Amino acid sequence: MKVVLALVAMLAATPRPPSPATPARSVVDPRTQPPERKAPLTPSESMERQAAQHVVREFERVGRRAPAEDPALSVAARRLALDALSGAFTGAPDLFTLTEVISDAGAADPAPRALVIRAWAHSHALESLKARTDLNTERASHFGVGVALVDKRAALVTLLTDRKAELKPFPRVMPGERAVQTLCGRLTPPLQAPEIYVTRPDGEVSIVPLTRRGTEGSDFCTRLDFLQPGTYTVEVVARGDAGPEVTSLFLTQIGEVRRRGERESNVEPTTVEESRAALHERINALRRAHGLVELMPDPVLERVAQGYSTRMTTEGFFAHIAPDGSTLTRRLPPGSRYGRAGENLGQAAGPLAAHFGIEHSPGHRRNLLDPGFRFMGVGVVLRKVAGGRSEATVTEVFTASSPATEDSQNPQQEAYDALARWRSAKKLPPLARSQVLESLALAHAKHALELDQPAAQPGEAPLHERVFQVLPDAGTASVDFFVVGDPASLPESRSVTEATNNRVGVGVVRGDSKRFGAKQYWVAVIYAAVQ
Repeated sequence: MKVVLALVAMLAATPRPPSPATPARSVVDPRTQPPERKAPLTPSESMERQAAQHVVREFERVGRRAPAEDPALSVAARRLALDALSGAFTGAPDLFTLTEVISDAGAADPAPRALVIRAWAHSHALESLKARTDLNTERASHFGVGVALVDKRAALVTLLTDRKAELKPFPRVMPGERAVQTLCGRLTPPLQAPEIYVTRPDGEVSIVPLTRRGTEGSDFCTRLDFLQPGTYTVEVVARGDAGPEVTSLFLTQIGEVRRRGERESNVEPTTVEESRAALHERINALRRAHGLVELMPDPVLERVAQGYSTRMTTEGFFAHIAPDGSTLTRRLPPGSRYGRAGENLGQAAGPLAAHFGIEHSPGHRRNLLDPGFRFMGVGVVLRKVAGGRSEATVTEVFTASSPATEDSQNPQQEAYDALARWRSAKKLPPLARSQVLESLALAHAKHALELDQPAAQPGEAPLHERVFQVLPDAGTASVDFFVVGDPASLPESRSVTEATNNRVGVGVVRGDSKRFGAKQYWVAVIYAAVQ
């Protein structure tokens, strides 16, 4: 290889005599030629260029790194500007409209800040943008500007986002009845541990396993199977200093292209009481549509949710983990009997707009449709922010049990009810109660509490062998064991969602434990598949 390279270099350095058969060529020095003429900018393009330059200058003016102009965000901003003039939305666009428009443009920023200016004269739109003092108040890594002009009217839209992940190009529309695509991307440090959520057209949410993960936890790939026509929501969630964070959110369509503008028009509530009632109804309407029990408003949860919305607006942050490091479990009353808990946060021009974005975020939707939750609390703060814009900060808290309830009067029945909810949520037939399995489960729970060891079976035959002795027709047997503060909040398990299981027995005892604390419920659940 070295000889060849040396020979090539030698040949390249050897002058080549001109061939008499080759006509002489004239060499043109581009520096002596007049510059190539470009088409003049249209009025809207000229306004977009001036607006983009102003955005950059505003960040540089206060010593902050200017965001990069992003072509996809500019396409989305242009479409939003047209919609603003056509009356497709008033005020600022809601979160789902943003998601839809940004997805169609090929981007995936989950909740960019949208500044919409409408003017009755073209020049007034740009003047209004330059008069704003809040362009550089929030961190932004990318931005887009779009202008629409209709007669004398003008709309100027600026989108600002702090991008948390870079995704490789992914199709937003795919023909046919089904499709398979690979989604790859890279998280922005210090985010790591990506998770992919997909909401199917029927509203079901699933977590998609990664097919590849980078050594540093930032690179990832996954295979997405779209098995039926319709609109899918894809969400990338990662973990940062403030807990789980949505880094990417977009819609993709399989089959016939969806039509925009067919969603119901909602008038935003103007008081906290109206907002809370409207959100209660929206949450339960979604659960009814999926055959789930409605959630009961709980006064303790309402105070927790309202207090956190107030704290976020007062202290100027928006995250599941507060600046002092406290999480939802610390915000709930100490010693309260809530079982499992979940939390949704939303922020938009109005409470319904905030919740609409929550509904179309797979990770948040998972909380809304969790069959184990039975109680909720909603907190809303309505206020005016810089530029006179309206803003609603919404906190939704969900628990399996009410923190205000007294001790369970029938813990065994509550455990059976919890198992029935999980079976119903998975569209599986109910489990038949078995008295012989109940006897085994109760003995197992008592023995485990005595030894302070949930899995303890010393000196006895294995539990599955005892099941086969009392149920000779059983083909398989399995056991779940939980130590919980509330038997109504038993979590989902592999056994309860196993379709072949058709018999169940629950044993519950309550007692104090050095390992698990005082007044805990020790719950043994034995399943069997009887032929």
